Amino acid sequence: MTHAVRDVAKRTAGALLAVFAFLMSMLVSAGPAQAAEPLPGGKANWVVSVGHMDLASKNNYRNWVRLGYYVFNTDGTVTTNYWYWHQRDQPVRVDAMTADCGGSVPTCAVRTVDGYKGDPTGGYQGTFGYASDGRLAVTWTKNAAGTPLTDPLTEYWNVEAGLAGGGAARITSPTFYGPYSKPDNWNVTIPAPGEFSSYTANFGVGYGSNASLGRESRATMSQLITDPRYNAQPYKGAFVVAKASSADPKTRVGIVGREGSGGAWSFGAAANPWKQCNGSPCMGWLQPGTSCAGTDKDRARYIAEIGGGRRHTEEDWCQSLAQGQPCYKYNSHPRPMLQVIDDSGKFQGWVGVEAFTHVSTSTGLPDSGWVEGYWGIFDMVSAALEPKLEG
Repeated sequence: MTHAVRDVAKRTAGALLAVFAFLMSMLVSAGPAQAAEPLPGGKANWVVSVGHMDLASKNNYRNWVRLGYYVFNTDGTVTTNYWYWHQRDQPVRVDAMTADCGGSVPTCAVRTVDGYKGDPTGGYQGTFGYASDGRLAVTWTKNAAGTPLTDPLTEYWNVEAGLAGGGAARITSPTFYGPYSKPDNWNVTIPAPGEFSSYTANFGVGYGSNASLGRESRATMSQLITDPRYNAQPYKGAFVVAKASSADPKTRVGIVGREGSGGAWSFGAAANPWKQCNGSPCMGWLQPGTSCAGTDKDRARYIAEIGGGRRHTEEDWCQSLAQGQPCYKYNSHPRPMLQVIDDSGKFQGWVGVEAFTHVSTSTGLPDSGWVEGYWGIFDMVSAALEPKLEG
């Protein structure tokens, strides 16, 4: 073999060794491949309500609620962005828009909870997997900015797949559904510490699909009132709420109850339909024959679009409380909500929260009337999602 041939052979072998060494270093730095994690119910994008509601004798009126989005990825990671309210912060109601619906509907401001008109107020990053019993385990390890949490926060969700013809899935805490409160049995079963989460969250409900979470996926007020897919059916669900046990100041205490959300009414009812606002993205209804106290049983109800994403807000109040004035400005029920949209882009209802701070009817300011509070989470969805209603 000539010197020239030997030199070529040495250079070729050296080049091959260099390539091999480079490939090995890439494999070592990359580490083992991340196994794909099945999406919960096969769905990536979720709207979720989470909260802590307990007996006042245990938490001294320190209830809180959180409403936001969960996004799951097949690499086992998950993120959330949310709005959060705590009872002790006494969040107030703020005007969102004016409901100029006409007819019998009072022309009043539609109000929501302070903070909901702006961007989400918090977020987490984390991972997810499945417990041996099949529950979805979500562990939040970092805040929205990527800073590690001092203590990870884990949630354990029951998953129901194949809802709405396979277009949606649901997650719930252990006792979110169950019998509705009765006068002789007001309290719901509150999950024991650790049963639903490693922190204080004890109730939750959420719905997922593969539809976008952007504003373009949201059903409009006009569609809800006029589209036959939406306007002829009731939207119902469960509402777990921390509230007073009775209206009697001498005997009432703080309890946790389960009520029904929504009702038998529909948006396009021929006899008494909801009316779309003229200048704002909202709708209103003066609901007759309700449970309001006094001789005037009408209840003013409003639903409005807010900001981007899937955001809506609901507000209702008894007309008798206005005492002859066109609008009631004090202790209404404000409920931030997020729309449930299935894989096909069809509206299927809402998940939401209530953050009710009692205010003085003379000043309009929070008066630390803790037992008067009304803090809860709910779903209000179509029959296609088959909520487990009992009562």
